[in-house]
Amino acid sequence: MKLLSTLALIPALALAGDSYSGEFGWLAGCWETTDNSALEVWVVDSERSLIGFSVTISDDEVGSYEVMSIKKSASGSWEFTAHPSGQASATFLAVEINDSSVTFANPEHDYPQEIRYERQGRRLLAKISLLGGDKPNSFDKVACK
Repeated sequence: MKLLSTLALIPALALAGDSYSGEFGWLAGCWETTDNSALEVWVVDSERSLIGFSVTISDDEVGSYEVMSIKKSASGSWEFTAHPSGQASATFLAVEINDSSVTFANPEHDYPQEIRYERQGRRLLAKISLLGGDKPNSFDKVACK
């Protein structure tokens, strides 16, 4: 699958997410790694939950992709659900939320067990790891141009 056809809707999706000012408004938008090897887009759906899409890129081809959501559960807690390509879905519960960061955890999942997003100006720091930060994999993303 060619990269351009896969990513054609990202600018429109990113603009749609920019007006959200809810609890995770700082996450809405289009983000790309500083080396342009991955993109992540978060938009707001009609229920004020967020829907995300990420893609890794290698040699102008899509390597892997993931569809994600952040929404409130029936019990009122925030949940992050990931649907990665070629793998089973997994749900993580929010364990820490503030004005510019959120950490989700699922101790029963093999890897990752923690997912953390932190907004620092025009940068988004994303980190996946085992509980307590072991085996970290961090991504430094900037707003898409």
